[in-house]
Amino acid sequence: MEWKEIIDEFLTDIEIRGYSKVTVKNYKFKLDNIRTYFLSNNIEHIDNIKKQDVKKWVGYLQKSGKQASTINVYVNMLNQIFEYMLDEEYVQHNPTKRIVKLKQQHKIIYPLNDDEIKQLLQQAKLNKHKHIAQRNVVIFTMLLECGLRIQEIENLKPDDILENQIVIRNSKYNKDRAVAITPLLRKEMTKYDRIKKAKYKYSEFEYYFVSYRLTKLEGRAIWHIMRTIQKQVNIREVVRFSAHTLRHTYAYMQVRNGMDIYTLSLNMGHSQVSSTQKYLQTLKSDDFVKESIKYSTLKNLR
Repeated sequence: MEWKEIIDEFLTDIEIRGYSKVTVKNYKFKLDNIRTYFLSNNIEHIDNIKKQDVKKWVGYLQKSGKQASTINVYVNMLNQIFEYMLDEEYVQHNPTKRIVKLKQQHKIIYPLNDDEIKQLLQQAKLNKHKHIAQRNVVIFTMLLECGLRIQEIENLKPDDILENQIVIRNSKYNKDRAVAITPLLRKEMTKYDRIKKAKYKYSEFEYYFVSYRLTKLEGRAIWHIMRTIQKQVNIREVVRFSAHTLRHTYAYMQVRNGMDIYTLSLNMGHSQVSSTQKYLQTLKSDDFVKESIKYSTLKNLR
């Protein structure tokens, strides 16, 4: 079977089964990468893949520097394609069936500390264009106050903004949810709304965050903005800065401020509380270190 043909059919199937647009887009991106590899190795039809081909591919991904968790995701996606083909009786065996998952190393994730958060927000305000500066401040504030994903930020529409909450539609797991608009976030959003309307002499926008062309501010553009601002401030080397780091920072701050894990799980859009617990297990912070030092065994000998 042709690669493109079966990938398109599979994507249609998961869309019918209720997968969100974000998830389908993610599947397509990764499956296209898989197809590119096998086509470059002269495997032009997906049903010609053998177990040994899958092993060589895994080896290639390892040599390319991919983490074990990433490789496992890719192999799982190829497995899902073959399981679909088995169900449709297109093939009689799945070459990924006995491929053992790679052992994953759970790296410690350090959230931003209070000073780093203040630096980012201050730097975001320094853009010479008022409307861009305020837009960037609101993006950072929304990420840190609500724990949103970049895809959720880029897809926000004015109708999703209510008096005291933001409705996140068709997100991961295809679930809608609402997050609170805190007083600080409301203040920055009000400024952004006023400056945006004054700048563009326009009262209606399709998307809440817009580019200079008045089109949706794409996720990659949001990430570029964040990286540009991050490079202009002092962030500890131990912090691996990413959009997900801000999401981890949100989670850590909520727990530090006393939020219960069930409420946090709902706010973050996790399908289960156990997902939130796993999420928090890899977090470490300066507060954790200071608290641990207080309980030094030898210092507290009596």
